[in-house]
Amino acid sequence: MSDAKSKTIIIGNFDGVHLGHQKLIRLAKQISRDSKTQLILITFRPHPREIILNKKIDLLLPYSEKIKLLKKIGVNEIDEIEFNLQISKLDPKAFIDEFLIKRHKPQNIIVGKNFKFGFKASGDVKMLTNFGSSKYKVYPVDMVQIANQRISSTSIKSLLSSGNVEEARKCLGRYYFMSGKVVKGEQRGREIGFPTANLQTDWNFIPKNGVYVTYINHKRKKFQGITNMGIRPTFGKKDLMIESHIFDFNDSIYGDEIKLEFVKRIRSEKKFDTVNELIENIKKDVKYAKRTFLKDNENN
Repeated sequence: MSDAKSKTIIIGNFDGVHLGHQKLIRLAKQISRDSKTQLILITFRPHPREIILNKKIDLLLPYSEKIKLLKKIGVNEIDEIEFNLQISKLDPKAFIDEFLIKRHKPQNIIVGKNFKFGFKASGDVKMLTNFGSSKYKVYPVDMVQIANQRISSTSIKSLLSSGNVEEARKCLGRYYFMSGKVVKGEQRGREIGFPTANLQTDWNFIPKNGVYVTYINHKRKKFQGITNMGIRPTFGKKDLMIESHIFDFNDSIYGDEIKLEFVKRIRSEKKFDTVNELIENIKKDVKYAKRTFLKDNENN
């Protein structure tokens, strides 16, 4: 991976690319410019905890989306290390030697102050600094806090699990979003006057079930709408569906990619005794959403 040009490297998992990650990246870009070095971001796939704990981690973003977001904010060189059991057992000094010094010959290294690495997370910023004192300079960065709470991927997942997409947005610096393809559903929405776009997605982390105010992005246009995430109990269903009713929109978009941006949770999913009750409730949800969009546009 290495070449002759001096490098500034930034290391982390970057799940969610939240405000804490963005702070690290801004500093790294500044140091890279000032020192006229090449910026390289080192990340891992799969997430190290999946290997260490031998269990699936539901990430905020699929790996491909994480890479897209990182490139969007100006990180063009990404070294995505394939993490495995062998790497997890390396002692911290061996990790530094193999994956930082030999691979990149860094001049500057930027990490969060709580950065841990090596076998049983036994390496820290102090060890990283001492080991390479004659080879590179380490810049430890304080983590970003909101209301005295440290922003982390775990804390954002906790907010989303309770449906609090507004607080999650503050931590991410953008709306929480999901992307995927529109697939054909059972046409129930169309039958009751509220046609929906059904999302098929490879997102593993899904916010709390319920009805949300959402922006729906399709072919570089942004539309307003509501999204129901749930099992449609009124129709006796039990499989999870992500259905968006897009306001003032009648195009057929089956097979197209869309992106949902979550603005606010309206309510939990309910079982209604009749379809008419459901229709009346959806009308209320639409009114609520339109008021929310007016406020949201005033604040932006």
